[in-house]
Formats: sequence, C-alpha cells, structure tokens
Amino acid sequence: MFKVALVGTHGVNKTTLAYELAGVLKRKGRTVELLTEIARECPFPLNEQATREAYIWIIARQVQLEIEKSPRADVLVCDRSVLDNFAYYVRRYGKKDEQTDALGSYCRSWMKTYDLLVRLPIAQALAADGFRSTNEEFQREIDLLCDELFESAYEEKTKPAYIRGLLSAGDIAELILRS
Repeated sequence: MFKVALVGTHGVNKTTLAYELAGVLKRKGRTVELLTEIARECPFPLNEQATREAYIWIIARQVQLEIEKSPRADVLVCDRSVLDNFAYYVRRYGKKDEQTDALGSYCRSWMKTYDLLVRLPIAQALAADGFRSTNEEFQREIDLLCDELFESAYEEKTKPAYIRGLLSAGDIAELILRS
C-alpha cells in the first residue's frame, strides 16, 4: 500500500486535487481509498476559534481513518497529513508546553507512515465555502508554519518523500506509479 498526503494550508485545492488524483489512479488500474477533510466532521469550534480538543480530535480521527482505509487499496490518498493539522494547533497554542511537545512528537512519528507528501503552496485567493476561514492572514500564518514543519524535516530523498509545487494529478500519479 502506498500512502500519499496532499499538505498545506486551507484553500490551496487539496480536496479537488485529491479527488482528481484518485480518479487518475483508478483509471490506471489501481485500487484507491480517499480520505477527505476530517475537519468538516469535527464537533468542536474550528478556524481561529478552535479548541485544543478540536485539533486533538481531528488528528486522532485522521489516524483512525488512515488505519481503517489502508488495507483496502493499493493507494491511500489523504487530503492532509497529521503534521499540517498540527500546524493549526501550533498557531493557536504555541510551541512551548508539554502537551504541544507530546502531540508534536506523536505527529512526527506518524509521518513515517506516509510514502509521499505533496506540499501545495498558496496560488489563489481564498474563496468562501461557508466552512473554512476566509482570513488571508490566518491562511498565511498556517502556510508559514507548514513551511517550518515540513521543510525542516523532509525532502525528495527522505521517508516520506516530500515535493513542493503546483503539480497536477497526473504528475503525482506518475510519481506514485514509479515508486
């Protein structure tokens, strides 16, 4: 099983690309499971008002669903990873307490279960969808935290491999199929 996560801040087309990637891989004969936005199911406040419980719930649910879906397919396509979900936690609660250290360690350890991370940069203005924050400063803060969390630890040769850029679903599928 190959696990890919599309990572980055909100509003960078991760969900759209995840669906497109799943379609491309299916057309190429692979079985695919798709894990879309966990946050939409969260029973706690989100965006700028999110609570610790909200972020912990999202990360725990992400891990749970990855475990459940992994044995069902050749490829698991994740719209996010635990680490970019952790970026939202860090933005809200900072980096310097025992709970943040523990959650960060857990997320970094779980990152070893991914095979490929595709980091999507901000490429267009936020569009209101009735769910995600449209605050561009909030989006940029998360984007910078994603840079800090991902760029310091991952690259093309690491496990997981890390690629940053505006890749198409076809480009990502080719990377997966070559692996």
